[in-house]
Amino acid sequence: MSSPKQDPRAADLPEGGEVIAHIPDEEAALRAFAKRIAEVPEGEPIPNEVIQEGLTAMVRLYSVKFQLGERWEPFSEGDMVPATAAMIMCTTMLKAVNVEVFELGMWQSWSGA
Repeated sequence: MSSPKQDPRAADLPEGGEVIAHIPDEEAALRAFAKRIAEVPEGEPIPNEVIQEGLTAMVRLYSVKFQLGERWEPFSEGDMVPATAAMIMCTTMLKAVNVEVFELGMWQSWSGA
């Protein structure tokens, strides 16, 4: 859903490089996701592809804001996410993009993230 449009804040990237998503596109994707969720009848499961759509937009939006210097916690203060849930999500996300944990560690040490 994201396009290669240049974010006007790209020049402000702390690490340099290119902005990885376009904020207005990801916000539009999240709004579309919210509408699709609202259309699921009460009591029916949310389709996996709808969850994927929302997760994709949320990850891109959070990541580009982080990339642009907005460093805030990914979870609400009052909403505890169990460590196991975070590890499951991280593991499946890394597998989906074909990145090994070692590569993540190297990127973290190089980027200061």
